[in-house]
Amino acid sequence: LPDFGKIFIASSYLNGESLNLFDSNHNVFRVNSQNKIIWQVRRDDSIMPPDWWDTMHAIARKNGHDGERAPFMYITLEYPDGTNNRADQSGSPPDEAIWTHDCTIWLSGSLSRDYILDPDTGIAKNMTPGFVRDW
Repeated sequence: LPDFGKIFIASSYLNGESLNLFDSNHNVFRVNSQNKIIWQVRRDDSIMPPDWWDTMHAIARKNGHDGERAPFMYITLEYPDGTNNRADQSGSPPDEAIWTHDCTIWLSGSLSRDYILDPDTGIAKNMTPGFVRDW
């Protein structure tokens, strides 16, 4: 990033422990050049029904979990010319990519939801219309 910071996806804490429920669902961070956290991602799921997350958590708890865990899985950079940073045929982006000011940052979630991330605010807007099945 211009400030020599980074945006990354966390899959566990530095000590190796699994992320708690909140951090699992907000597992994208921006840090500055000194590795201090600038923001932790906030989801904008306004295209979904207002009780969507509550319903998903209730279903997960009914199935013996602490709540719905839907971590972000991939960061994809889409450039103005339509290209992206996906390097191979698996469709998975590489572990690192170079951000440019004019690219769109896509976050892919484990619930087959795609979000556009604002790198300045940390708000990820859900761009996948429709409902997730409740199983």
